[in-house]
Amino acid sequence: MSQRAGALKAAGRRILDFSVGEPDQETPAPIVAAAVAALHAGKTRYSPAAGLPELRAAVARRYAATDRVSFTPEEVAVTVGGKQALYLACQALLDLGDDVVVPSPYWPTFAEAVRLAGGRPVFAKTREEDGFRVTARLISRALTRKTRAVVVNSPSNPTGAVIQPAELLALARLARRRRFTILYDDTYARLAFGGAHPRLQAVRDAAGERFVVIGTASKTYCMTGWRIGWVLGPKALVDACAALVSHSTQCPTTFVQVAAAQALDGPQDVVLTLAAEYRRRREYIHPALAAIPGITCVRPAGGFYVFPNMERYLSRDVPTTLALCGRLLEKQGVALVPGEGFGAPGYARLSFARPIEELREGVDRIATFLGGLVLG
Repeated sequence: MSQRAGALKAAGRRILDFSVGEPDQETPAPIVAAAVAALHAGKTRYSPAAGLPELRAAVARRYAATDRVSFTPEEVAVTVGGKQALYLACQALLDLGDDVVVPSPYWPTFAEAVRLAGGRPVFAKTREEDGFRVTARLISRALTRKTRAVVVNSPSNPTGAVIQPAELLALARLARRRRFTILYDDTYARLAFGGAHPRLQAVRDAAGERFVVIGTASKTYCMTGWRIGWVLGPKALVDACAALVSHSTQCPTTFVQVAAAQALDGPQDVVLTLAAEYRRRREYIHPALAAIPGITCVRPAGGFYVFPNMERYLSRDVPTTLALCGRLLEKQGVALVPGEGFGAPGYARLSFARPIEELREGVDRIATFLGGLVLG
């Protein structure tokens, strides 16, 4: 959808692109300045495969301060973005034929990282009527004798759902009992909109060596193109991830690591401002979409996505949300991501990481488009 939207823009169309999942704000100036200073200081050579010691320590300090969980710098490996962190963890953990439970709807890379490591994704379907929330009971029903890991993405891409602290703790106890690893992807955790924050130290204590955090600077600090992520977990796993890095990408970019350390150790008011802005946008976009006849929409608890149910607009003429979103783009110039990509046909993902004026115009165009269809 993003590529087609780009092609239409190049042809001169005014396109409202709500398909891409990255902040529309610029990287904060102190982070950019730190990268420039690092370049001038000659920080252009290889770093250790596991990352610069100062960045590994900064990651550990940030999690201690924000999540009240203790990891040593030796339990941190720096990666080329959050995707590589997930990929490396799967490569280190999984053997051919291992199962990994992936709550659905899901970010497609969760399933593909499992498959690339020779594993099999087992999907645990969450329900719209439950707010798409993941529970320990839902996961327990999906476990098999070959389950090696469970993915938890909170807040979720694409639904914005947040796992409740009690459920995460119950899942940690289940992980220790059933001997699987929790892959806790907290990509959007700093963009949660309130509610109880999980006590990750309690989760780590309950799970023992079976709790791994997959994180990234991309969304929190508006650094998507900088490509810095991390794995936090048992030292043996972290060392395995670093060994894989050394024989694949060698190391993350050195001067970018310096900038990431500045982001993590510097003032965090930029993060609070970012979260407040996305909360403000959510307060517009969610009721505006839900007010369109025939659409239902769960109110996201974090991140910058809404995931409206558009199933009632499907028909013999428009049988899938893939077709629906294709028509919406061609006729009204609005790009959404069809739910088929997330294992959830009938839904579509809208990123509200766009200026509020574009969101207002986008909702008007969506309503106009759907108003021309037969509501089932």
